[in-house]
Amino acid sequence: MRLLLTLALRNLFRHKRRTALTALALMLGIALMVLGRAWTAAMEKAVVEPAKDSTLGHIQVYAKDAAADEGGEISFIVPQNNYRLIPQPKPLIDRMLATEPRLAAGLSRLMVGALLSSGDESMEGILIGIDPAARAAVYPAIALREGRHFEPGEKGVLLNRGVARKLGAKVGDTIVALGNTSDGRMSAVKLDVTGIWWVKGLEAYEWGACYADLAAVQELMDAPDQAGVLVLRQKDPKAEAAPIAAALNAAFAREGVAAEARTWEEMGGPFIGGMTLTRFVADIMDMVMTLIVAAGVLNTALMSVFERTREVGTLRAVGVRRSRVLVLYLAEAVLLGLGAAVMGGALGATAVVVFGRIGIPAFSEAQRYSYGGDYLFPTLDWWSVVTVPALMVVVCVIAAFGPAVMAARMRPADSLRYV
Repeated sequence: MRLLLTLALRNLFRHKRRTALTALALMLGIALMVLGRAWTAAMEKAVVEPAKDSTLGHIQVYAKDAAADEGGEISFIVPQNNYRLIPQPKPLIDRMLATEPRLAAGLSRLMVGALLSSGDESMEGILIGIDPAARAAVYPAIALREGRHFEPGEKGVLLNRGVARKLGAKVGDTIVALGNTSDGRMSAVKLDVTGIWWVKGLEAYEWGACYADLAAVQELMDAPDQAGVLVLRQKDPKAEAAPIAAALNAAFAREGVAAEARTWEEMGGPFIGGMTLTRFVADIMDMVMTLIVAAGVLNTALMSVFERTREVGTLRAVGVRRSRVLVLYLAEAVLLGLGAAVMGGALGATAVVVFGRIGIPAFSEAQRYSYGGDYLFPTLDWWSVVTVPALMVVVCVIAAFGPAVMAARMRPADSLRYV
């Protein structure tokens, strides 16, 4: 084996330029794949994780016929005042938490589209009514630029900076929300501005949304003790949500509860849409990079077979078995792949560390929307640094297998004709 490795190294360095170009392509491919996976993971962490901790939760429970008046499909965008509501939501939350040990907390939420006014200024916005007693447990990512979170019963509201700027409102002011009740009548409620909210990483998703006291939104809609959706948080944030949603739906069916549980993936709206597209593009890039690398290695191996016909014939003539010839060519592919894999993994890891510090800038509004802000900061994943190079070494071996078999099948008599 030592002799075969020595011969393999000699053969690789016989054509330095060709070997260097193939190794360079392999190295850059590995580096780009490592960086691409870190980029994809960073987008999910920067957008999807904060979304789960500030609006999506892990599981959402709606009335069974919630969207019957809206075409039957529940939408992330449509405010829940257009849906059929859940009566007495708090007892239902308590029952779910008591029967499903994988759940940690839950809150009642009710959204309504409203006209927000302060002084002479007004604008359309969305009030997200939440139970302030459960906010910290279910929506831990809601932070404050200034002010404080509202307390139960004080009819408080957290404005986002866009709404506050448009209305000229600040902490301590009072705004008026004008909207429709659940049966279509006009209604209004006064709200005290207790703070300006934000979620790190979701600056591009703030829109006109404002978090308000659930009781105040229920008053605006004349829907006492009702909610549009129950948002639940798991004890293990990394666990799959689908099995818990299925268990809840089974319990609803047994107990005759007219409700339906859905996962955050189903209700992710623009967050999941952007992430799905990013993953698809990243997978396509990985496939293209793999094909390019495989084609390069295949070309190098084929050229080596054709150029060393006489050498292979000599080896076979002196008694070298076909299996040894096969192993020789595969050893060249392994050595080429290992060398490029080490350098490519190191280059990719270095790129991730550098961009993790300076950030990957968003060059367009669409990118800013995908990043959730102006910059994306990837983090180093050692699993990708190991698995991507290892995968590409396997690709090198597979690409070289055909030429290696071709060389091993050469007959000494035919090969020695080239002498």
